[in-house]
Amino acid sequence: MRNNYKIYVGTYAKEEKAGILCYRLAAGQRKMELQFSKAGIDNPSYLTVSEDKKFLYAVMETFEHCGQVGGGISAYRCDEDSLELLNRLGTKGTAPCHVLLDEKHGIVYVGNYKSGSLSVFALEKNGSLGGMSDFKQHQGKGQNPKRQEGPHVHFCGFSPEKDGIWCVDLGLDRMFYYETDFEKKTLAHNAARDIVFPGGSGPRHFIFNPKNNRMMYAVGELSCEVYAIEISASDSRILQQVSALEDAEQQNTCAAIKCSEDGRFLYVSNRGDDSIAVFAIDENTGLLERIQVMKSGGKNPRDLLVVEDMVLAAHQGSDNITVFYRDEKTGLLTREQEEISCHSPVCLVAVMD
Repeated sequence: MRNNYKIYVGTYAKEEKAGILCYRLAAGQRKMELQFSKAGIDNPSYLTVSEDKKFLYAVMETFEHCGQVGGGISAYRCDEDSLELLNRLGTKGTAPCHVLLDEKHGIVYVGNYKSGSLSVFALEKNGSLGGMSDFKQHQGKGQNPKRQEGPHVHFCGFSPEKDGIWCVDLGLDRMFYYETDFEKKTLAHNAARDIVFPGGSGPRHFIFNPKNNRMMYAVGELSCEVYAIEISASDSRILQQVSALEDAEQQNTCAAIKCSEDGRFLYVSNRGDDSIAVFAIDENTGLLERIQVMKSGGKNPRDLLVVEDMVLAAHQGSDNITVFYRDEKTGLLTREQEEISCHSPVCLVAVMD
């Protein structure tokens, strides 16, 4: 470790319980120490922090907010040893599970999993949430009758040009592309740039290669595969799909997908197999080779965090966060003794301190 970090953890917790926790990770160590915790909202399961480190945004993954159908989104000011709640608003969609922040244009996007919708909010200059500026409701169903009975928005991410977003719908096996009107803070669907996945794959999250923004990697929660996708301004092509499991028959769903800062290695969490799959990325083709599947040290590894020569795994099912040494030359993982007890952790965010 070369730098100091704050690690924010989002969890499933009732309003009166500490749902957001902040740990300190010191340079030269692979040990996490609790700095503070924050109660006050239900199920702050997914977090994001502004680039200037002044504000944190957390979803409230619920089915009702202030007597209205839908979950919520909260805005906080980040102080040295605490969080100050600025405001919170309802999302209209149920069980929001992801938040994406566009600081430059003052927009917050929230993906509502259960109802399969996308909420868009204006951002005030003081970091608080303004009114909802747009709302997109997806329609349809997929091939899996148990998991794809309707749309399920799980993630949003920017295009390389930053002129729009892809909205990942696990229930419809599709990434919807929305162009953004930055002045009105509204979205327009551009179906020509949608990415369609094999039926029943259940795309969940994606990430771009930090060193090649024309290569996207997406994880199929239901198929337990990783997809290497070549992106252009007019078209996208799935070049490869590779299993995250050594035994393809294992009962499993995938969750997190993260990339090392140098763009050489990819890390994916397996729930059921309870492992972390490591992939090497070919620097010329961008294609993947699975090089390791390592037990994660807990049940239901929901999120992963790659920080320099470390990987942290947050386990929703066993209430712990495990620590791995990451060989930066080979990408391979080795389990460390350090382990943090934490109730139902599901999101990890690193901020350089």
